Amino acid sequence: MEHIAGQQRKPNPRGAGGVLAEEIVGAALRLVEATSDPSGITLRGVAREAGITAPSIYLHFANLDAVMAAVVDRAFDKLHSTLEDARAGHDDPVAGLRALCRAYASFAVANPQLYGLLFSQEKVSLLRQVESGLLAPKSVDTMPGAHAFGLLVHAVAACVEAGTSTSTDPQYDAILLWTALHGYVTLLHSSADFPWPSHDSMLDQYAGRLALLTP
Repeated sequence: MEHIAGQQRKPNPRGAGGVLAEEIVGAALRLVEATSDPSGITLRGVAREAGITAPSIYLHFANLDAVMAAVVDRAFDKLHSTLEDARAGHDDPVAGLRALCRAYASFAVANPQLYGLLFSQEKVSLLRQVESGLLAPKSVDTMPGAHAFGLLVHAVAACVEAGTSTSTDPQYDAILLWTALHGYVTLLHSSADFPWPSHDSMLDQYAGRLALLTP
């Protein structure tokens, strides 16, 4: 529903509460994409962007953290769709893996605020709790964004099945590849003026070496 931020919106029809919840998440998503510091986002700001009153948010979300968690889920869905579309355009598994790596980097570069939210300081804090034994580690399958990461695992496994990769543990090697991709795009954000080699060449090297592709 189109609306002007800051103006009161018309209430949804009875039974359309799910629509309002989506509008709230969409409003928070727009704020994330428009700011360099998502920590400054408030419930009032989200309500203003959605054209509703702040108390209306509590009908669907317990607090701002719940809203932002939904934004993270939406962002991972967006990343998943981007990766899936990139890989689907290739019948050759090696070409598909390379296309997936390039799509991941392109998504991160084109959506810096959104990508940064996926790997925010709060996530680093959780990792420290896991390392200290205060929090049990989750299974890869239950982590936020598991469906997006799963595409990378399947892409490596497809290369193994085609005889173009010597990997004996596609999930492990996909973790190595994801780590390299994340480190690369993080450096791109912080060191844009560095004399980087060809981006596609680097991404193809990551895929080749870390997914153990055969010549």
